[in-house]
Amino acid sequence: MGNNPLVSILIPNYNKAPYLRETLDSVLNQTYTNWECIIVDDHSTDNSWEILESYAQKDARIKIFKRPDDRIKGGSVARNYAFELSKGEFIQWLDSDDVIHKNKIKDQLNILLKSDLFNVSIANWDFFNSSLDIKNINNYHGHEYIDQERWENHPTNGYDLILYLFMNGFFIPPHAYFMSRQLVVVAGLWKEEINRNQDGEFMVRILLNCKRVTYLNSIYTFYRKPDETHLSKQRTYSSYNDWIKSFELWDQSILEMRNSRKARTILILNYERLIKVTGIKYPEITNKAIQRVTFLNPLIRFNFFKPYIIWIGSLIGFKNFLLLRVFLIKIKIIED
Repeated sequence: MGNNPLVSILIPNYNKAPYLRETLDSVLNQTYTNWECIIVDDHSTDNSWEILESYAQKDARIKIFKRPDDRIKGGSVARNYAFELSKGEFIQWLDSDDVIHKNKIKDQLNILLKSDLFNVSIANWDFFNSSLDIKNINNYHGHEYIDQERWENHPTNGYDLILYLFMNGFFIPPHAYFMSRQLVVVAGLWKEEINRNQDGEFMVRILLNCKRVTYLNSIYTFYRKPDETHLSKQRTYSSYNDWIKSFELWDQSILEMRNSRKARTILILNYERLIKVTGIKYPEITNKAIQRVTFLNPLIRFNFFKPYIIWIGSLIGFKNFLLLRVFLIKIKIIED
C-alpha cells in the first residue's frame, strides 16, 4: 500500500433531495483527492436521482447505482451493496443528509497510515439542524469550546469504549468513524434484518475487532438532527421491536468477546432506557426487555405492582423511577 490509497465514500440515499447537494458538495470539497463516492439510491420517489445524475456527470469519481430489485429495501442493504461495488482500501461511511469537513479524509487517513490498518479513527463532531454553508464549515468554530474535552475520558480500547458509551448513554455518529476495508471484512457488513440502530450494531462489531481507537479533536463531522419523519424518530411497535433485536445482537457480540459481570450490568442499561420509553404503552416490548434484563442478571426482578414501586412511582413518576434505577446501576458499576 502506498501513501495515496483509494478511499471509498459510501452513501445510501432515500428521498433526501433537499440535503443531497450539501452532502455531495462536502465530498467534492475534500482536500484528499484519491477517492471514489459510491451512492446507492433505494428507489427514491423524490427528485434525488436527477440530482445524483447531475453530480455524476460533474465528477467521474461519483458513481451512482440503484438498489437491485432482487434485494430488500433498506439503508443497510444499500450500504452493503455500495461496499460490494467499492474498490477502496479505506472506508468512509456517510449518510445523504450529513456533511464532512474538507480535511476529514486527509487527516484520518494519515492517522491510520502511520499506525495500524486495524485501528479506527474517530473525528470530533457536532449537530446541526439547518442548511450548512459548505464554504463556512471548513472554518467551523460553532461549538468547539463545548467539545474541547470530549475525548478526555474515552478509552482507546474498543471493548472498553463500547461499555463507556453504553454506561453514559453517549452517541457517536457513524460518519465520525474512518476505517480500513480489511477491518470491515473481518467485522462483517451491516445487518440487513434490522431497521433501527443498524449503525450502532455495526459500529460495535467494528470496535470489538479493532486494535485501537484514536481520536481527532477537530470537528470534522456534522450530523443533521433528524426531523419527526426520520426513521429514528418513529415510535411504533415494529420500531421498538427492532431496537430489542439490535440490543440482543449487541449482547451476543460483547459477551462473546468478554462475558463479565460489569459488561452484563452495563448492557442492562440499554433495556432499562427502552422500558422507560415503552412502559405500559407497549407491554409486549416492555416484557421482552424485562426478559433480557433477567437473562443478563437473574437476580434482577421487575414487579411494577410491588408497594414500594407504586409508592415511589406516585411520588416521582414511572419514568423518573426508571431513571433513578439507571443512575443507581451506574453508581454500582463505578464502585465495583
